[in-house]
Amino acid sequence: MNLNADDPVGARNRAILFGVVTLVVVGAVVGLGVGWLGSRAVDSTGIDDVEAPDDGRPGVTNDPIEDFTASPSEPEDTEDTEDTTPTEPSETAPTTPTEPTKTRKPREPTLNASPMQANTSEEVSLTGRFPGMGSGVFLQVERKEGGVWTEFPVTMTTNERGTYSTSIITGHTGPNRFRITAETGESTPTVVVQIV
Repeated sequence: MNLNADDPVGARNRAILFGVVTLVVVGAVVGLGVGWLGSRAVDSTGIDDVEAPDDGRPGVTNDPIEDFTASPSEPEDTEDTEDTTPTEPSETAPTTPTEPTKTRKPREPTLNASPMQANTSEEVSLTGRFPGMGSGVFLQVERKEGGVWTEFPVTMTTNERGTYSTSIITGHTGPNRFRITAETGESTPTVVVQIV
């Protein structure tokens, strides 16, 4: 390739080469910038916390980490005994190591309140998830009053994958303890919202 600056063909080739290199560099910078901004946007929305739906296949899990525990293949003899009688070799079946067993901690329902402190006329958003529940499960908001859980006048149903979202307004000042109970009897942990 002729890149001689004194030759008209070489000058043209140099200009083309400079243009191509410039486009590659600008494209790389723009691509990196868009990729970085996109990853920040995904992180801020919490999309990375979404789990894939359970497709019902055995052995397939959505848990990022599973606890594998291996059980011993043979019981250990802890007693020290000395056998002085000669023994003849016996035929035994070959031992095979046991497969690790999977143990999974059951996923608990979640409940998030926002804001955690609100005025008496301010909406408080309640969101969360009942893992393992599909859509359409009836949910009841409950408030603890005098040591007893009572029904708060707000109900909803689960969306896909057991998620839910609602908002409440209360005039009871001070700490208000809320939970969500499903028609199955399962309840979320308690959240405390301070109403001022």
